[in-house]
Amino acid sequence: MSARRAAPGSDGSPSRSWRARLADPDEPLYTVAVAADLLAVGTQALRRLGEALDHDERRPSGNQRRYSRNDLELLSRALELQDDGHAAASIHRIMELEQQVGESRSTRRRR
Repeated sequence: MSARRAAPGSDGSPSRSWRARLADPDEPLYTVAVAADLLAVGTQALRRLGEALDHDERRPSGNQRRYSRNDLELLSRALELQDDGHAAASIHRIMELEQQVGESRSTRRRR
């Protein structure tokens, strides 16, 4: 088997290994179709929900939207709130507040 060299990143540095990329919960690996399948929703519903959350989709290649595991966690929470009857604007605000509470708790723990 021949040795492969990592393709350089956009800044000229070597890119991370595929194992490192798979282990990174922020790595945008999942296409809209895969993310929709994992979350059991339609692709259009996923796109609308992502837009409502101001989701910063990453498009690393081929101009295809990609989602990370962390993105899937956020979208899953948003779907739970949607199923509870919340509107898109309130879902966004609820999730912002939940994030602030989580950050506040972690700051208190560090003290």
